Amino acid sequence: MWLFIGVITGLLIVSIFDPPLRDVPQVPVPGKENFFHTKTGCIKIISKEVPCTEKSTSLNFIAAQHK
Repeated sequence: MWLFIGVITGLLIVSIFDPPLRDVPQVPVPGKENFFHTKTGCIKIISKEVPCTEKSTSLNFIAAQHK
C-alpha cells in the first residue's frame, strides 16, 4: 500500500515540476559558424585554426593562473 502511494506521489511531483536544464559544454569547430545558447541570449562564434608552436600557452594553464 505504501509503495503504491509513494509511486503515485512521485509521479505527481515529476509531472508538476520542470527538471533543471543541464549545461552541456561545447567547443567551437574550426571553419564553422557556431551558435551557442546561453541564459542571457545567443552567441555566434566564428573560429579559425591557427598554427601551434612550442611557445604557445595552453588554455588550461591560463585558466589555472586566473588570467
